[in-house]
Amino acid sequence: MEMIYRVEIPEEKEGISISWEACEREKGITDILVRMKCEESQVFPKMTFKVIVPAWEIHYLWTPKIHLIKALNLDWFMNLKKTNGFTGAPVISLIGNGEGNRATFAVSDTLHAAGLFAWPLEETGEYSFQADLFEEEYRGTEYEVTFRLDTREVPYYESLRDTALWWEEDARNTPAFVPAAAKEPMYSTWYSFHQRVSQEELLLQCRLSGEYGLKTILLDDGWQTDDNNRGYAYCGDWQPAPGKIADMRGFVDQVHELGMKVMTWYSVPFIGEKSANYGKYKDMVIDAVNDREWYVLDPRYPEVREFLITTYENALRDFDLDGFKLDFVDEFVVTPFSGREVDERRDFRSFSEAADFLMKECIRRLKAIKPDILLEFRQTYNGPLMRSYGNIFRAVDCPFDDVENHLRVTDVRLLAGSSAVHSDMLMWHPGDSVESAALQMIQILFSVPQISVRLETLSESHKSMLKFYCGLWEHYKDAFLNGSFRPNHPKTGYSVILGEWERQMVCTYHSAEVIRLQKAYDEMVFVNGTDGENLCIWNECGEKEYRIYVYDCMGNKVQKCTVTFGNGLQHYSVPGSGVVIFKQ
Repeated sequence: MEMIYRVEIPEEKEGISISWEACEREKGITDILVRMKCEESQVFPKMTFKVIVPAWEIHYLWTPKIHLIKALNLDWFMNLKKTNGFTGAPVISLIGNGEGNRATFAVSDTLHAAGLFAWPLEETGEYSFQADLFEEEYRGTEYEVTFRLDTREVPYYESLRDTALWWEEDARNTPAFVPAAAKEPMYSTWYSFHQRVSQEELLLQCRLSGEYGLKTILLDDGWQTDDNNRGYAYCGDWQPAPGKIADMRGFVDQVHELGMKVMTWYSVPFIGEKSANYGKYKDMVIDAVNDREWYVLDPRYPEVREFLITTYENALRDFDLDGFKLDFVDEFVVTPFSGREVDERRDFRSFSEAADFLMKECIRRLKAIKPDILLEFRQTYNGPLMRSYGNIFRAVDCPFDDVENHLRVTDVRLLAGSSAVHSDMLMWHPGDSVESAALQMIQILFSVPQISVRLETLSESHKSMLKFYCGLWEHYKDAFLNGSFRPNHPKTGYSVILGEWERQMVCTYHSAEVIRLQKAYDEMVFVNGTDGENLCIWNECGEKEYRIYVYDCMGNKVQKCTVTFGNGLQHYSVPGSGVVIFKQ
């Protein structure tokens, strides 16, 4: 049944004329172009635009920001509706009972703030996609935006993938170059050390990382201060703490000799009261009135932008770093303003436009020094504009929570295109069973693993498990990262995910259900993300003969045999947190 839509636009406001036209880009995809004009430059008032569709066969809502909370009716979680260049992405998808797209709505303006909603209209049995534009100051004489409505009968993940490609048609959103090292596993210091880092202990982790194929160490918060009390009161000077890393360049050189790269953490917008630089910039902050010991720098000041960019340039040159984790970038545009209303030292009026200018200039200058620089951002600042700045996007923090890590990396991947998507850092308790610890890896195999445990303290079983899964991931990396990506059953937390690369197929399954195969492969890998031993496959591809290899989570081979893989229901026994590989 063809999905019928209607458009509601506001009436002319404050001398601003509004016109719109719809054109069918292709069957099932409509571009609704809206133009606004006025005689003289002015601040545009908040305006609400609606595209309304029938509530036909709609059972699930997907947005990039909500993680576990993806209910159709979320009018009390208003903060999750806000999107701009530095938080979220302007898209909502309504999904059918399976994986079918019913209606995906997206906005072309990826920089300026908007509220994005999908309201149920009880009286009419419809859903209203609503875009509240100009939620933050926009000044000009004209504004143009396109609303994209995709009602094709395709899997929801195809609709989202095509939406990401549509954003890339705007040069502003051209994705940054992704060097090969961005898709190599990393060791992160955050959960394993927090702020209590030391040069000797870090070098030990680097020496041990080679056993697991970890190619970069990400030196997180703590290297820049001797204070270990969390918080960001000491941010702003960005010099290595003498009591932790006395010689940063020497440390980096030693890591390079071990064949690893080095990235360091910087909290981009924060300036702390206990930093030497605070006095110089304390009147150039967004939140001059707050109840914490640090503040958010205001990117509208050219002096602030130059200070930040020069800080990273000097570190890149002086320490010979390979990249940066640039944290809290969204604070530039989500922190409530309480500073000076007027200041002639600023050269921008808009926070968003100033932050965009800062990041584009920063990345341009850093790449001029090191073209293959690694640049990591994290959820929720992982939208289409952010992809023009960085090449690594990590799931936001969820320590110990393998289920949430699984959801978050999948959410990020659905819009990430060619960018590298990393898991939140993996940690588990040393007393955990090896099958339970293995779930931390199994849940994130369709992303780049970041490991954050003390490698020297792992038990022998945990070492074997980590080596096995790191090796499996490396062997099938193209299928996990670079091929087709099909996260099935979103309403049950992506309980089955399949990836395909040439004649290889990889699958992780996280509940006891039947996995449907509609295509034949030369090699298939099924990873058991449950505590049971059942693997059920419904085969529609004809009869084939395979050699099968069954492994437990430590890589011990528990079965090897030849099977005839026929049509219909196939059942196999796979240890909990184990793997079965089918080879022709």
